[in-house]
Amino acid sequence: MVSYDELRRATDNFGRENLVGDGGFGSVYRGKLADDTAVAIKVLNVGKTGSWSSFLAECKALRNVKHRNLVKLITTCSSVDHKNEDFWALVYEFLPNGSLADRLQHWLQAGKDGEKRDRLTLLQRLNIAIDIASALDYLHHGCQVPVVHCDLKPSNILLDQDMTAKVGDFGLARLLIEQMAGDHKAPISSCNFIKGSIGYIPPEYGVGSKPSIAGDTYSFGVMLLQLFTGKSPIDEGLMESEQSLMGWVRSAYPGEVMEVVDPDVVSPVKPEMEEQCLVKILGVGLWCSAGSPDGRISMRDALWNLQAARRDLVASYLRRLKQ
Repeated sequence: MVSYDELRRATDNFGRENLVGDGGFGSVYRGKLADDTAVAIKVLNVGKTGSWSSFLAECKALRNVKHRNLVKLITTCSSVDHKNEDFWALVYEFLPNGSLADRLQHWLQAGKDGEKRDRLTLLQRLNIAIDIASALDYLHHGCQVPVVHCDLKPSNILLDQDMTAKVGDFGLARLLIEQMAGDHKAPISSCNFIKGSIGYIPPEYGVGSKPSIAGDTYSFGVMLLQLFTGKSPIDEGLMESEQSLMGWVRSAYPGEVMEVVDPDVVSPVKPEMEEQCLVKILGVGLWCSAGSPDGRISMRDALWNLQAARRDLVASYLRRLKQ
């Protein structure tokens, strides 16, 4: 759909100054196409086992989906480079505010260094969470064939110029198909193996369970808790105390949630209103990240609960303004 030469020109010969990230199966460069469209170009590492499968999985998952909270795949390139070697690339819309992981790391590092942090308010973080939940609800319940992302984590959540969050990197995505087994429909995956990222992988994947929408829900729950506590699921302090992020939050829920919430989330002017909202949000995170798939709520229910929390929060802000 686009030539290797055009992508080479768009990135100044894939110069390091345009390199914005490295992933499991390749590198991502910023660039501009001939029509001046700003893009992010994911170049697959052809020498790595699984790269071609990742390329096909991403194309298959994204070719029939369209949602405001999914990173838009503009075009692809399957060609040869100047060395006459295979070259595979995916061309996405460019999102200028980087990834949620970058934001979380920036907040954490700035806090350690004593710098003034670019603080995101409770409402802004809640909006990001709702954006992600909206995308997952669409993938799980709004597509003709459900899509399981399989690698949800902050580095795969990108932010546009308005801080709208979009889910990206579908290199491990799986399409679920319905296989008739007598009178029953047995959901099976288009692939029998699963990978993911430490801290966000649901526990059932570790004992051989196949990809499922409940697995994505678990990863979302972990991210939601991380977004509002500022703690990574692989935080050194938690690991030293042999405590999981979920266990740490659960130990303070609901009466002492302010003890585990990132201090930058709460405004000193109206903490009582925000505490009620945070109890609801962290509750959603704990429901989603339950150890058993059967104990998790669906992404549709998670989305509804987060939207209800936002409505209550906005209403409380408006009441305060009128006083």
